[in-house]
Amino acid sequence: MSATHHLAPEIEWIAAPRTRGWRPDLGQAVADTSYVALRLSGWLLGTGLASLGVFALFFLMLGNFTPLGFFSHIGNLGTRFVAADEARRAAFMGQVHVVQAVIFGLTALARGRLLLTILDLTKGRRHG
Repeated sequence: MSATHHLAPEIEWIAAPRTRGWRPDLGQAVADTSYVALRLSGWLLGTGLASLGVFALFFLMLGNFTPLGFFSHIGNLGTRFVAADEARRAAFMGQVHVVQAVIFGLTALARGRLLLTILDLTKGRRHG
């Protein structure tokens, strides 16, 4: 397969022959899989930390953005949690898990475009 370039018609462009055929390169597949796994785990960790930050922001807002107010609300929550019976603790933790899942989902939705760029394996040409 050869073609001439429209800017330099005297140069003939020839496609490089394939030496491996259709069989995928195992090293490249492992490298791509590792790349996606590392980027995806970083995205999940960042999204999880951002959703935990929403809880910290919530308690900061309750305490009027002062350290004394923040720790007063955290102490109050801790005291009431320890004093509650097992059934109320389980109900409270169930509610916390639901709220955490919703916050994680909303944070993941906000960071969705970054996830799409992680899964896109189109890279530039190889160097070297």
